[in-house]
Amino acid sequence: MSAALVIAPVSNDPLRDWPLSHFEQLARLCVEQLEATVDCVGIRAQRVAVNQIVRRLPPDRVRNLCGTMPWSDTTELIRSASCVVANNSGIAHLAAGLGVPTVCVFGASHNPYEWMARGPAVITLHKRTGCAPCAFGQLAECPFDKRCLREIAPETVFEAVRRACARTDAPVQGSPVHV
Repeated sequence: MSAALVIAPVSNDPLRDWPLSHFEQLARLCVEQLEATVDCVGIRAQRVAVNQIVRRLPPDRVRNLCGTMPWSDTTELIRSASCVVANNSGIAHLAAGLGVPTVCVFGASHNPYEWMARGPAVITLHKRTGCAPCAFGQLAECPFDKRCLREIAPETVFEAVRRACARTDAPVQGSPVHV
């Protein structure tokens, strides 16, 4: 299977961001096992952070497009993707609303039943923790170093991406997948 993936690895709140090292492992799995191309999107200020994901991956398969395109082009890239992977962010909500298969990695700072992206092909992955939802306002307030996100394994997200690309099973709207 060959897939064109869009990854939005940085949200507007570090408290909601799955670790960049996990995104790197996910991109590697997608390139190696799905023969995917991966375009990382975001704003110019996120470009340096996203370089941590792409620097050890094949440049002909994984690109850092942060800050290089107008919003309309980003929207078209998302619309044409086999799957979009994002944190709880505007990109996840946009992809879901466009009907693009979307995998949203959702932290414990917000209640997923209230805030998750909704659309016809969304898989929301959420780690249940005793401190969720924490409602912390800043990353520095989390005494557990974002355990709710760190403990969602790249392999778990890869399996959701694989299912989303193959569309082998329809996700259940309104219900996050607890991992």
